Amino acid sequence: MYKVLLVDDEILIRERISQRIPWESLGYELKGTCENGKEAIEFMERQPVDLVLTDICMPYVDGLELAKYLYENEKRTKVVIITGYDEFEYAKKAVEYRVLSYVLKPVTSVELIEKLEEAKKILDSEEANFQVRTYYEGSYPLLKNQFLLELSKGRFYEEGIEEKLKEFHIDFQGECYCVALLYPRIHPDKKELSHMASLIAREAGEDVLSFEGDDHNIILYVKKKNSSELKKDMAFICEAAARWVEHEFHTPVFSLIGTCVFRLGGIGFSYEKAMELKEYIYLERDQGIYEWDKYQKYKLSAQGMICENDREKRIVLAVRSNLSEEVQREITSIRRECRVRWIPKNKVVVLYQSLILAVMNFFERLNIVDDAFLLKEQEIISGLFGCTYISEMEKKVLEFFQMAVELMNSNRGNYGDHQAIAALEYINSHYGDCDLSLQEICEKLAISVSYFSSAFKNYTGMTFVEALTKKRMEKAMELMENTSLRTYEIAEKCGYSDANYFSNIFKRTTHMTPRDYVRTRMNRKGTYESQNQV
Repeated sequence: MYKVLLVDDEILIRERISQRIPWESLGYELKGTCENGKEAIEFMERQPVDLVLTDICMPYVDGLELAKYLYENEKRTKVVIITGYDEFEYAKKAVEYRVLSYVLKPVTSVELIEKLEEAKKILDSEEANFQVRTYYEGSYPLLKNQFLLELSKGRFYEEGIEEKLKEFHIDFQGECYCVALLYPRIHPDKKELSHMASLIAREAGEDVLSFEGDDHNIILYVKKKNSSELKKDMAFICEAAARWVEHEFHTPVFSLIGTCVFRLGGIGFSYEKAMELKEYIYLERDQGIYEWDKYQKYKLSAQGMICENDREKRIVLAVRSNLSEEVQREITSIRRECRVRWIPKNKVVVLYQSLILAVMNFFERLNIVDDAFLLKEQEIISGLFGCTYISEMEKKVLEFFQMAVELMNSNRGNYGDHQAIAALEYINSHYGDCDLSLQEICEKLAISVSYFSSAFKNYTGMTFVEALTKKRMEKAMELMENTSLRTYEIAEKCGYSDANYFSNIFKRTTHMTPRDYVRTRMNRKGTYESQNQV
């Protein structure tokens, strides 16, 4: 319903028009009547209207003065003048005040209704245009943001870009361009993201366009006169933007910088390269700067593999020896190495899992794994992929190793026996190895020579060499009794490369040479068989 104000100094005319016009069926609501223009202005200051029906000749402020006031102050309010024949030529001067139409006196209901219907069509048309304009103006920032976002996806030809830049009044012509993606560490909501983009746009200057991305991020388009200047300035621009955001919103920001391009139509390529760096955000690199050009140079010269360097053995040894600080240094070195070498997240997870499994295997050999420790191991291994940042992974892994150190300490009284049993098992399966040594078995068990020697002697009553010799001699006697192998062949099978040395050791152990031992056994066997035959 459009609001109408009737202005006439004759009360009878006001009453007749008020009562005889079907206002509501015509789409109007009569909000009031006034005696003159002065009173009408005061009314509209309190309550604006859409249409004014006014006489011309009135005291204080006449109809034309009222039309002038509305033209200067309320351009959306339409005016229909009611005038007599002798005033018509005078009234036509009101055309400069955009008077909508005129009704000649004496006024009839039919004529006035006709003018009101015409006025409504004009008001309807303007209202529709106003709504469209209001919607466009309200959506303008959103439409501009959407255009810039689509530009990053390469959805415009060069000619279309020029048209859109003009439409959104964007002056962004340069010799070269680059895209940067800013990811706040804590995901902002839509409102916060908009404020961040506006803050950067306000502070960064005319060489930077800042707008909202569609991935909880802020996108920067940067232009410069030449590529060397652009490459040099990109990190500084991103560092500054990150400082502004962190100061205002108290969250660190990671910046992914694409490669330079030399036309706006190619800005999608720079965006694509910046997006390739997203998987490395988990590394939490120093200053949060990730540059595609630097990343590409490294990838061309290296394979991005983690150097093992016996890391599993060092971790197991540190856990066994209660060296928590050594464990900390080892895990911290992984983080540093990954940052330098741009290691993908999945490879880091596999490395952490291998270290955890190495410790678990060590504990299982010692038979000291309890249910709580096993559950913790399963929880951490399955949860590593869900970590967003390497610091979260590191915290989980260190938590596991600390628990491993504590479990090791609580079982340290049985540790020596476990190691001795493991050493005996190893001797039983490797006695034929000529190079088997105390040093080798200590490395296999991740234990110091001095500690192992003491623990082994306490458990077996023998030294390692004595136990190894005993096993080899037992096996040699078994071969002599059950095979026809020559002495040098038996020596090799029992871990001796020198047959003479073997014979000396055998004689010292059994007080017989290998030949005498075989002859004696043969004689005993012959006597036994003769007795059985009788």
